[in-house]
Amino acid sequence: MTTESVIALMQQLFLTSLLVSLPVLAVSLIVGLVVSIFQTVTSIQDQTLSYVPRIVIAGLAIVFTLGFTLQLAVEFFQRMVHAAAEGGHR
Repeated sequence: MTTESVIALMQQLFLTSLLVSLPVLAVSLIVGLVVSIFQTVTSIQDQTLSYVPRIVIAGLAIVFTLGFTLQLAVEFFQRMVHAAAEGGHR
């Protein structure tokens, strides 16, 4: 396996991990921002108010994007197995 092929595989790994985690991270960021603005406006400083909605919405985001993320992970795994099989026959 050449250095270029290892670099290409690592780029695919980082891109796939970014695409898999992006929906949940984006939703958590948006919900956290909305809750923070709500806490600032209403002067409510309850800690559970900042964590519970974020956890619930992140869980829902995981459920709704599970098909997409699972498909990406399986395709990445298949590419890695194919690359490993090609590398062993050279």
